[in-house]
Amino acid sequence: MLYSLTVLKRTGLLLFLFAALGTGIAVYWIEETRELAGVVRDVDSRQPIAGASVSVAGRAAATDPTGRYTLSIPRGKYALTALADGYQTAYSEINGEELFKRTFAIDFELPPNQLSGIVRDAETQQPLPYAQVIVGEKVFSADARGAFQLRGVKNGWRIAANAPGYRTTTLTLDGTTSDFAVALVPNSLTITLTDQSTRQPIPNATVQVAAQSIATNAQGLAILRRIPAGAILRVNAAGYEGGSVPINSDNIALSLRANTLDGVITDAATNQPISGTLVLMGAQSAATNAKGAFHFENVPAKTTLTVKTPGYRRVQIEVSQTARADLKLAPFTAKAIHIPMGLTGERVGELIDLVNKTELNSIVIDVKSEHGRIAWESAVPLAKQISAESGRTFELNDVIQRCRAHNIYCIARLAVFQDFLLATARPAFALRYPNGAVFTETGGAAWTNPLSPDVWDYNIALAKEIAAMGFDEVQFDYVRFPGFYPGLYAGANANEDARVAAIAGFLARAQKELRGTNAFLSADVFGLTTATDDDQYTGQRLKDLGLYLDYVSPMVYPDTWTDASYLVTNGLGVRNCREAVECPYDIIYNSFKRAAEKTNTRVRLWLQAYPGRGDYGIAQYKTQKKAAQDAGSAGWMFWNAQGNYDVRMFGAPGQ
Repeated sequence: MLYSLTVLKRTGLLLFLFAALGTGIAVYWIEETRELAGVVRDVDSRQPIAGASVSVAGRAAATDPTGRYTLSIPRGKYALTALADGYQTAYSEINGEELFKRTFAIDFELPPNQLSGIVRDAETQQPLPYAQVIVGEKVFSADARGAFQLRGVKNGWRIAANAPGYRTTTLTLDGTTSDFAVALVPNSLTITLTDQSTRQPIPNATVQVAAQSIATNAQGLAILRRIPAGAILRVNAAGYEGGSVPINSDNIALSLRANTLDGVITDAATNQPISGTLVLMGAQSAATNAKGAFHFENVPAKTTLTVKTPGYRRVQIEVSQTARADLKLAPFTAKAIHIPMGLTGERVGELIDLVNKTELNSIVIDVKSEHGRIAWESAVPLAKQISAESGRTFELNDVIQRCRAHNIYCIARLAVFQDFLLATARPAFALRYPNGAVFTETGGAAWTNPLSPDVWDYNIALAKEIAAMGFDEVQFDYVRFPGFYPGLYAGANANEDARVAAIAGFLARAQKELRGTNAFLSADVFGLTTATDDDQYTGQRLKDLGLYLDYVSPMVYPDTWTDASYLVTNGLGVRNCREAVECPYDIIYNSFKRAAEKTNTRVRLWLQAYPGRGDYGIAQYKTQKKAAQDAGSAGWMFWNAQGNYDVRMFGAPGQ
């Protein structure tokens, strides 16, 4: 019992000692550490920084949402560190001994960290001036050296950079704050060019984007690098219609339409090429070469070709989306009758019916008479001023429509320098004697001056209106001086070469003005021109006039060869013919042969279809026709001033 009490006493004493020791240690600990408090702020905005880490001597604390921290500080000297993502680390030296003497707080103001970098070309390593750098929703611009600086950038943020002509590059920040390089890969554009029709590649085409330009290779491919956003691609290739498109992908395939047109014109009967054929396309024209070939550039997607050459019917075709148009022309020989002005529309219709039921295929209809009257309402001011359009008895448009409906070749005959209306209404335009008196023939016919530019302009303007109506051919008649009259010719008119130059000059001007129309151009000349080389005071010499015409038509009526036995014998070479009317075959045949020797222009003869001095009838009319055909005339035209023809003169259709 005594032993137990002794043990209990000893045990109690030990517990007391341990308790006293623990209390001492606790007091020592409290006496050896103190609390340090403070706030961590942004140096620029003065706003608190939550989640910042403040540490000292292995101890650390995180700031609360108000930026406050509390940290136990031991005795001694230590470095207090404050750091936060996106900020530079701050340091403060503290002395724990001082802290034990008094209570104080340490606040930190952290400056945002700074990221320095440069944007470069990934291939050339050259800096890219003024490249864009994007962090979140903020966009920054590099300087002229491609350099940039960012503040307050946190680890793990994604940074993107782009520049015109480059692909956007995106990187994740890993704590680096200096010498940060962003390499941009140049973008590329692949262009493929093919022919729209053939689908074949187009080599050597020029492909251009901004200041860059390159040619396509043999496969029609081209590759351009560093294409700025919003750029326009422009392409050009010889023989193709150029174009431009916005660039909206890395691969662009374009089909170009060939804007050239080539073709060959051949004779449908012989398959031989036809040289000198005039091919019209809008305002452009081309003549075929010795191989019958023609070429146009800058051809629209859809156009109309008009093809005309003497000896063939005019052809008009639509051309669309093609680079080639070969044509065969059917030979054409006109077989025509004359339809005078003044006939009723009904009578004109009857004559067109005559054409339909015989070998005839053409008409020659008066649109301007020797008196100066015209058969349509003209817009030419001078025609209105002199009331040239009056007494019209039929509608030209109706005539043209009927001809079109029956495939009849329609020739418009236009008297030129014999023009009573113009000569009397404008005496200044008239042919006059040296004393100023207006010249008139027996019977009152008056002539305008073939040297007058105003007279030229007037008649050519009328001819252009006629061509625009749709006539196949414009035929000038009375394109001459009136012939020999004592005392009429003085000055320039007295010289044969000057007279010929006047007539040739008018025809040359008319050819130029009418070239772009659909109409052929022809002129009637005196029959005597085939037998002589002088102008007979008319200004007509075949060798000088044919150059400007598609057809030249001598009026070789045997009835008109009066007092011309010398010319018949020596000029035409017709022997044993006392009077021309007695030898219609020889007169017609030899007139053509002599004319063909004087000009390379196609000769189409006028034949006599009235009785005349020889009291001609069906037999003589047919004889003339045969002579013209045997000689090789480019067709024939029968003249009757009243428009009276016997159906028996002509063969059946197709003959």
